[in-house]
Amino acid sequence: MSNNPGTSLRATAFAALVTAFAAGPAPAQVGHDPALSPYRDLRASHQVTLSGGFLAGGGGEAGAGPKRGPLAGLRYSLSLSGSLEMAVGVHGARLDRVLPDTAVQQSLMIMDAGFTLRVTGPKTWHGWLPYIGASMGIATGSTVTQDSAFGRPFQFGPRLGLRRYGAGPVSLWIEAWDPIWRLRYPVSWQSGDPPLVTSPREWVHNPTLLVGLSFILRT
Repeated sequence: MSNNPGTSLRATAFAALVTAFAAGPAPAQVGHDPALSPYRDLRASHQVTLSGGFLAGGGGEAGAGPKRGPLAGLRYSLSLSGSLEMAVGVHGARLDRVLPDTAVQQSLMIMDAGFTLRVTGPKTWHGWLPYIGASMGIATGSTVTQDSAFGRPFQFGPRLGLRRYGAGPVSLWIEAWDPIWRLRYPVSWQSGDPPLVTSPREWVHNPTLLVGLSFILRT
């Protein structure tokens, strides 16, 4: 190893120069421009939705329960947190029924309350907000001659929906809903050859498609 001071100085200077060029200028920290993000804050704590759609129930084993027909209603939604929302609603429906001796139409009022979970949290994605939820309540029907299958049953069911927000206070809304209620049949329906039903009670699914407009009341 050389003890020449000049050689040591030149070696040190060369090493420093190489290190400086190798490191180069420090790159700037680049963040995501908020203006280019597909996510937007959802500023809607209170909403009212006007909706309409179609219920396509099966009417149960005997086909005597309320089944197919249009419905329309109103729903109020309140944001509880970034992802959680509470909603209460009421829908009126005009549904077909086929009783043992006659075919009729019956008016129904379906009232429910429940919670929904926003999949994207407190933000929309390209203006879209998907959600899932569940609700429960009651369904009450108008009086129908010879009717003993449907009274005022408890109903509950899952929901799956999608909202489309724009720049204004109005959003588009579509939802798949399945209110489930129980039918109670008279004992006489289990007799006969063949019997109309095999069980005195039956839970019935009623797949429903709703579309509507939501109005933001408060941000």
